[in-house]
Amino acid sequence: GAAFYPYKVMRAHLRARPFILETSSGLNISTHTLIIATGANARWLGVQGESDFRGGGVSSCATCDGFLFRDKDVVVIGGGDAAMEDALVLARTSSSVTIIHRRDKFRASHAMADRALQHPLISVKWNTTVSKFSGRFEDFIYYDNHGNQVQGERPFLEHVHLKNAFTGEPTQVLNASAAFVAIGHDPNTKWPPDELV
Repeated sequence: GAAFYPYKVMRAHLRARPFILETSSGLNISTHTLIIATGANARWLGVQGESDFRGGGVSSCATCDGFLFRDKDVVVIGGGDAAMEDALVLARTSSSVTIIHRRDKFRASHAMADRALQHPLISVKWNTTVSKFSGRFEDFIYYDNHGNQVQGERPFLEHVHLKNAFTGEPTQVLNASAAFVAIGHDPNTKWPPDELV
């Protein structure tokens, strides 16, 4: 059977079988087979306000978070198949979807691009990039894992600031409750070699 250990692997001894994995808990795990599945991280734009509004309207997963913005105006940033799929998923529940793309044509497959372009709730801003995300922060109270009351701030995205992709000149400030960044993923393959011995 399978066993799940919620520990970080600190070092992996892979020169002889069984492999030995040293964990953060001090537990050593012995195994004959090791699958390293590190996943991938979403690429982000790196613009002002992006990290401030993650979890408060800025997301990289329309399938995960799109339902939270039912009947709201939303934005998708990107021009590939993933961006088209996100826009089509969001168009099922959002009041409008605006695709922001830095070129004058999509990199997506012809079929996916056509589906998005023909959808009545989807519009496109060509040759455009995002310069900034802005909105508001509201105080809220929550309870931590120990039952302690904690006061925090919850972000709410309200505006996506756009600029011309070629001149850098500001062009428009869109009202949007959510922005879905769909510009690709980077595989998590940078496990330092000195951890493998």
